[in-house]
Amino acid sequence: MNKYLIAISCLALTSCAQTNSGAISAGKDTYVISRQAGAFPTGKEPLLAEALAEANVKCENDKRKMTLVSAVENQGPFILGNYPKATIIFKCE
Repeated sequence: MNKYLIAISCLALTSCAQTNSGAISAGKDTYVISRQAGAFPTGKEPLLAEALAEANVKCENDKRKMTLVSAVENQGPFILGNYPKATIIFKCE
């Protein structure tokens, strides 16, 4: 019985975690980064700021400048799996 309780607890905790796609190639010098909050969002998560910071680091590592192509944020309502999310498309030029 304890094994099942531990397994269910671990599964529940991992479903609450924030997700981050990392920089995904979307063409020549173009990338996408997506961030999503966990199961108990407040709506004040700095998802867009985190994605932009990660994009800057990605381009700086390649000794290039980050240019934002587009940015989209989910403004809610945050119910039924519609959690806060930010997605950016950027170029390293």
